[in-house]
Amino acid sequence: MADSPSRRHAPKTAPVDGVAMRHDDGTGCNWRGQSFAADAKGVVTVPVAAAAELLVHGFNFAGR
Repeated sequence: MADSPSRRHAPKTAPVDGVAMRHDDGTGCNWRGQSFAADAKGVVTVPVAAAAELLVHGFNFAGR
């Protein structure tokens, strides 16, 4: 029995449908009416679909 693709390729630092991002000012963000708070290191976990839009606004992918 094979693992499902989402389980096999899930990132270790964020939920399966999320990605860790950071802005230089270390604050959270809003995307499509949802608020995402930054943790103590200024990292927010947002839906993968938000990443392209947030990159344009100064966010970068964050390693954990």
